[in-house]
Amino acid sequence: MISDKQLEANRANALLSTGPKTEEGRKRSSMNALRHGITGQVTTMTDEDRTAHDQLSEALIKDLAPEGAMEIQLAQRIATDSWRLNRISAIEDNLFALGLHENAGALCSDHEQIDAALTTARVFTMEAKTLQLLTLYEQRINRSLQKNLAILQSLQGVRRQERDAAMKEAAVLLKLSEMNGLQYIPARDGFVFSNDQIHAAIDRDQRLERASTTDLSKYRPRKFQTQAA
Repeated sequence: MISDKQLEANRANALLSTGPKTEEGRKRSSMNALRHGITGQVTTMTDEDRTAHDQLSEALIKDLAPEGAMEIQLAQRIATDSWRLNRISAIEDNLFALGLHENAGALCSDHEQIDAALTTARVFTMEAKTLQLLTLYEQRINRSLQKNLAILQSLQGVRRQERDAAMKEAAVLLKLSEMNGLQYIPARDGFVFSNDQIHAAIDRDQRLERASTTDLSKYRPRKFQTQAA
């Protein structure tokens, strides 16, 4: 424990800091550590990688549309593995680019394309073990991604079935209440739906039922003008 005076002095000293002065200090500060909001883990990346990583994760998780802690965890793992697969692909590309950079013109200086092709072949033979290891990592990560995706889709399928069954029950109970002139309160029966949601589901089911008994073979697309508000 420190005294109030020492705490105040520490705060005052912190205000005098202007950031890293040396080149080594600037390099360290360019790698920013962040505790991830979903996983709770601390990771370190450059600002550029952090931005790209977060954009990819947010887009994938949004598409996967998880609900609940378990689905969110699986979606995050899928996003993380997708990032890792992209990183492996980038490492492989950069490995060949490094070989071309370090050996440009060494094999066929009078023909750029032939020189590039030969240098690429040399990189492949010299870095065969590294490339094989990258392929092994890629296969393992891809298996993990596919496994988590399958589990997530299974959980979501069960959740949708349970939701549909609950909605059908809620619709029956709402109809019964309203036929008796009573207001229906879904929460009393343990439903999380609102009356508007239940009415929308009833309307959809009724329209689907009418469509199933209607001859739609003569349907032709029509253009409708949008009315001004």
